[in-house]
Amino acid sequence: MKYIQTRAFIKHLEGASPKQFSPIYLILTKNEYERKHALDSLLTFLLPASLNRDLCLKYFDGDSLQSAALFEELGSLSFFSAQRVVVIQNADKMKKTTMELVEKYFASPNPAVYLVLAAAAINHNTTFYKAAEKAGVALEIAEEKPWEKEKSVMAWMMQRATENRKTMAAEACQVLLKHLGTDQTLLHNELEKLFCYVGERTSITMQDVHAICSVINTETIWQLGEAIFRRDAPAALRIGKALLEESGNLIGLLKQIRHQFQTHFQICCLLNAGGGATEVSQAYPYMRGAILERNMQLAQRYGMYKFKQGILSIDEAELAAKNSGTDPEVLAEMLIIRLI
Repeated sequence: MKYIQTRAFIKHLEGASPKQFSPIYLILTKNEYERKHALDSLLTFLLPASLNRDLCLKYFDGDSLQSAALFEELGSLSFFSAQRVVVIQNADKMKKTTMELVEKYFASPNPAVYLVLAAAAINHNTTFYKAAEKAGVALEIAEEKPWEKEKSVMAWMMQRATENRKTMAAEACQVLLKHLGTDQTLLHNELEKLFCYVGERTSITMQDVHAICSVINTETIWQLGEAIFRRDAPAALRIGKALLEESGNLIGLLKQIRHQFQTHFQICCLLNAGGGATEVSQAYPYMRGAILERNMQLAQRYGMYKFKQGILSIDEAELAAKNSGTDPEVLAEMLIIRLI
């Protein structure tokens, strides 16, 4: 059984609770926040609050997983609960030999253990994927286009506000999107701060966002993007260095740059498809007048090919920032030079 939305997946879990759960669950999405949310929701059903999770739950990382340790957990019983849960994060990174063993396990899983596989994606053409989907329940959320993501994240922020008995102005949501991009983990943290800040008030305004949210100066980050799209290396390097010194967070800066690239890439796509100012302003309501015209010109001048290569370069820089000991300032300078 396969689901493509978290809401439908949770509804399935409600219907399966408490004794009709599948022995195998597959959670696939490139969105880390959605993957964590889906996993947390699943664990809430599989391991009720009355159970001691430390004794019933075991996590593994597919990147460093040892088959012997995994199958020792899958084959063991618990004296503290009728069911146990084994979670393999980054399941797509398991060694081939381990994947083959897990695939065989699908045919005859331990009825006392729930096996949960979480990953960004797994190739549909592999026998592993087909066997996992056949043996269990899969939640697979497709990656949204940048402009689709902005709309869905806007709706998600308003829904989070509603769940906390608040209303949030569309303008306030747009301010957060412009500052932080569509990273839901970052946005979740800022929303939690906002809920606490407004207290008993039922509405969240732009003034509240500006008052407490940890954001990078909007004008400055857009100046960086414009300098890159103009291929003005001295200005881009100077602004990039200042932003990094201000925030001290290279990953956050990279997310900002990626957001600008995705926005202007979509503008370029709309224009290449024969669209004009009307289509662009419908996709990005906060762009009006001279700002709209400037962004359209920058997108056209930079070009489709450079946008595609640029997004790949940003992804490579983020990977290096997470996994290497290279000085963040050096990584930022190298990236800006490549983008220009």
